[in-house]
Amino acid sequence: MMDIQWLISTGPCKILLEGQVVHCPCGVVEEEREMYILLTGRVDVYKESAAGGSQSAGTILPGDVFGGCEYFTGAENFKYVAGQDSAVFVINKDSFNDLSWSRPEILYEILKSSYMPLKKLSAAEIAKQSRKKDADPHLMDKRLIKSAQPEETISEELLIANAAVESFSIFPEGHKQYPGITNPEYLKLVFQKDYRCPVCVKTFQDYKIFSSKLYEAAPMRHDLRRYYTDFKTEWYEVITCSNCLFSAFSTYFTDPKPLQKVNFENELIAARSGIHMKFGEERDIDYVFNSYYLAMLCAQGYLSSIGRQIKAKLWGNLSWLYEDVDDFEMMRFAAANAAEEYEAIYTESRLSTVQEQITCISIAGMQQRAGIDRDLKRFLFNAMTIKLGDKAYAKHAEDFLYEIRQAESGTS
Repeated sequence: MMDIQWLISTGPCKILLEGQVVHCPCGVVEEEREMYILLTGRVDVYKESAAGGSQSAGTILPGDVFGGCEYFTGAENFKYVAGQDSAVFVINKDSFNDLSWSRPEILYEILKSSYMPLKKLSAAEIAKQSRKKDADPHLMDKRLIKSAQPEETISEELLIANAAVESFSIFPEGHKQYPGITNPEYLKLVFQKDYRCPVCVKTFQDYKIFSSKLYEAAPMRHDLRRYYTDFKTEWYEVITCSNCLFSAFSTYFTDPKPLQKVNFENELIAARSGIHMKFGEERDIDYVFNSYYLAMLCAQGYLSSIGRQIKAKLWGNLSWLYEDVDDFEMMRFAAANAAEEYEAIYTESRLSTVQEQITCISIAGMQQRAGIDRDLKRFLFNAMTIKLGDKAYAKHAEDFLYEIRQAESGTS
């Protein structure tokens, strides 16, 4: 059975007005071919008669596929006419490939249904179907249907606005807007670069940090935050696709990892209806927060071990960003989440000695920022004493532990 609600929320979709003839492009060029899944409404099918007219050949109902013969054989056998205001899911080269990867069970239904005999409905059944449309839980807002013009493609944002829960938000409770915070001077230390999105497979431009131009302005903090002259890397470490809003650290664009879109694509579509990113304009802190929380959502698409690493770093950076806007409650909230993710990595992952040192220090640093202590000193001791570890990180952990003990004893 077709998952109509998922198809509505995902797209691409098209609105058909009552009486509209539906063309099923069937040219030899693959990019031009289309077939459809009826989501709501009714489509009547006609076949040319030998006498030169046309006669009814059947009826397409929600969940049915039509245009399949044309798509696969290139022969135009039928004429399709919207029997009432309707919506269809468009199957073209891109959506066909997406379905084969993300929802193969739907693709199987499409292939199975493409050559099924057409349904024949009596006049009474057609009238009953017309009355049923008002009670159809999947039927989109009539105002959207009535306002659409023939052959107009309705945006995914409008579809998801109707299908998704209006209260959906990528932000945690307590997150606020922080207007007016910009750093135009940061542009001197970044440059524009072309990226290819692993989700929509489109090319877009975003920034990359000039690492060779960064100069450390202060020693690395105990929580491993680095300070650079006139620049904070957290502002440009996450990349957001300007086409579909997929977001991740830049390395996941330049060196893609296996990604299961089905684990986050519905939420990403929902996010697109409520987030307005000002691409090409001066970046502000709200843009940065949007990118981070979109990346948090998209991290669900990676293997659990990779997803944890991404989330740990995202929460750590968010803690620093909240600190920069003086939102200390959210700073502690983000730090607590970072510590939790790093602890899970430490427990569940196989780490090199240096990775183990960094993870232990990160756990201690984020716990301290969050005001919690889940055996904090033990993690620092592990970082100090691990065999074949990096001496610089061992010294860092030792200094961190010394300061904690001095503070506990009340001495300086």
